[in-house]
Amino acid sequence: MKHLFTHNLGLKLISVLCACLIWLIVMDNSDPERTQIYRSVPVTIVNQDTITNANKTYTVVDDTDRVNVYVTARRSVRSRLSAASSFTVKADLENYNEALGSVPLEITCTEPSVTQENMRIQPSSLKINMEDKIEESFGIVATVAGSAARGYEQGRVTVLTGDTIRIAGPRSLINIIGKVTVPIDISNASQDKNGEYPIRIEDKNGSALTESQMSNLELKNVDGVVLQNDMAQVNVEIWKVYEDILLAAPLTGKPAPGYEVTEITVSPRTVNLTAPAQEMEELGSVLTVRDELNIEGASTNQEFTIDLNDTLNLFDNIRLEQNASPTVTVSVRIDEVGSKTLDFPVSELEMQNVPAGKSLIFSPTDRLPINVRSTDERLNQIKAEDIRARIDLADCAQNGSYTLPVEVELPDDYELGEDVSIVVNVADEEQEQEVELETEG
Repeated sequence: MKHLFTHNLGLKLISVLCACLIWLIVMDNSDPERTQIYRSVPVTIVNQDTITNANKTYTVVDDTDRVNVYVTARRSVRSRLSAASSFTVKADLENYNEALGSVPLEITCTEPSVTQENMRIQPSSLKINMEDKIEESFGIVATVAGSAARGYEQGRVTVLTGDTIRIAGPRSLINIIGKVTVPIDISNASQDKNGEYPIRIEDKNGSALTESQMSNLELKNVDGVVLQNDMAQVNVEIWKVYEDILLAAPLTGKPAPGYEVTEITVSPRTVNLTAPAQEMEELGSVLTVRDELNIEGASTNQEFTIDLNDTLNLFDNIRLEQNASPTVTVSVRIDEVGSKTLDFPVSELEMQNVPAGKSLIFSPTDRLPINVRSTDERLNQIKAEDIRARIDLADCAQNGSYTLPVEVELPDDYELGEDVSIVVNVADEEQEQEVELETEG
């Protein structure tokens, strides 16, 4: 038995060494040791009050608040690591090196088998720029995007947090701030939107500050209260559109002696307005134009062009529907007493001796005013369809513009108040061109 362990001892030792070598080779192939990179690991900054208590602030330079971690370990170990949860990288501001403008980084790993010797950080320090901390006031405006639901429009917009915001931070960052807004989307909204919305800060080139830049700022209301999560309280009123509001245009003054107003035409007759419900209830269904329409001493027809905004500006919160024209025309027909002007349809004109091959364009295009005289009782009875009117085009054979007299026939007990004429523009009629189509046989 004694010789069993000592017989061929050298050969046995060589066998054991070979077995160990084979095991090492197998392990190296199946679970090799390599260096792996874990990218963009965040840096946790601690003891910031070391700087802030001295009324200083800092900004991270060159995005050094995220690092790459190099780990040398076997594959079985590396497979259990992740950039998001396996490493803690800290920068203690108490260790700030003013000469270098940097803070050394410390790293720990949740995997016990990974030691400091197994890890390397790139970059190895947090570069910061130390500055004085200042505070300035900026106007803040809510910017509305999108369109409300059909039949509704955006009304008043109020920043409940206040029209002014105080911003504290590094001098270099405060100096580049150009605009402070609160973007709000009202797409398809049919009721007021009231809530907290993120504040957007843009530099003087119109670009939004980055998340890193925003983290270096303190946003406060005018009372110095810090705004939580950089949010502002905003209310956007959504107003209903009220359709077919009648327009009234009262006249001032009186026509010349022997004349009277026989018709007032407002075009358009109605408009669509948007406003809070209470204010529309107070207005009612008629909007009275406030412009002065003075016809004092007039003996001819009068026409007024009105800008409705002049009237709506008298109200706090009533306005025209979006994209509606504010222009309104008021036409006042003034006739001699004992007369009346009727609008005769140009399409009902009887035409004699119409030139062949000619195109005719009439002016006025649609209605021809015809003034008639009679007693007041008879004037109230006559209508445009009671009139016959004709023109003779015998002298219009050549292209050109002609002013032709209109022959008017009136019922008994009526007479023509004044001669009637119409302008006729004559041009060659456009001929259809015949195009031969060649077909392959």
